[in-house]
Amino acid sequence: MALKSGTVGYVELVITSIIWGVTYVLMKYSLSFLSPQQIAFARFLIAGIIFIPLLLRLKERYSRSEILTMIALALTGVLLYQLLFIWGENGLSAGNASFIVSFEPIFIAVLGISLKRDQLRWAMVVGLVVSTIGMVVLLRPTSLKESELLSAVLVLLSALSWGIFTILGKDMLVRHNPLGVTGYVSLMGLLMLLPFVNSGIVAIFQIRNIYLIISLLFIGIFATFVGYFLWFDGLKKVKPITAGTTLYITPFVTVLFASFLISEPISLTTVLGGSVILIGLAIMGIRKR
Repeated sequence: MALKSGTVGYVELVITSIIWGVTYVLMKYSLSFLSPQQIAFARFLIAGIIFIPLLLRLKERYSRSEILTMIALALTGVLLYQLLFIWGENGLSAGNASFIVSFEPIFIAVLGISLKRDQLRWAMVVGLVVSTIGMVVLLRPTSLKESELLSAVLVLLSALSWGIFTILGKDMLVRHNPLGVTGYVSLMGLLMLLPFVNSGIVAIFQIRNIYLIISLLFIGIFATFVGYFLWFDGLKKVKPITAGTTLYITPFVTVLFASFLISEPISLTTVLGGSVILIGLAIMGIRKR
């Protein structure tokens, strides 16, 4: 029996969230050798090389307003999201950064409601309150250094940027192939990242560390080429808020792999705070029959 389109889309989004959970750990490892700008540029360079021949075969046409929308998508989903997140993760553990970025579904929901894509529900309000409490427990503001607090804010802003990216992307997917939209947005984002990486491009091509090379290839191929495409393809088949709920999986995957790959400790406070955040997000996902 064939699966419904919505089910296929949800599965695609779950797979993406798992891939991104592993990616956060690999990016944390890569930061020991490269700057945030170099990592962001490298991942979209790798993805762009794969996208170019596929785009030449698609030959889709876009109106002027749609091109402007894709520029906005590249700005929010590539330039701002990538740089803000990696800059922020550089001052946090991979697990904490992943938990903070779990606010993405909340931003997606709030933006969707603001644009009349969904209705405000009691579960939404309760979920926001519970998640905020979880954030306080997770970050322990009284014990955070100023540099760590700034990192947390940067990651939170990256989550907001992704929320805007998701809402804007939904409109484009109604009329166009997800592969085409993903490809052009990725290439535009690559060009936007170019001024930030500057002379650091040379260092990318001089990498000899095999583990770093494998990490960048995974980030470029799976997290960027496959991940961005699956996100847009899944988003075309489900509502933005439904897509956002799949991101709940990401922090659990991150904490698990961070402990296994880079020996990050899993503290009780991290588990408690992260669990409360996810409980809040789960409450927010409650719907009327």
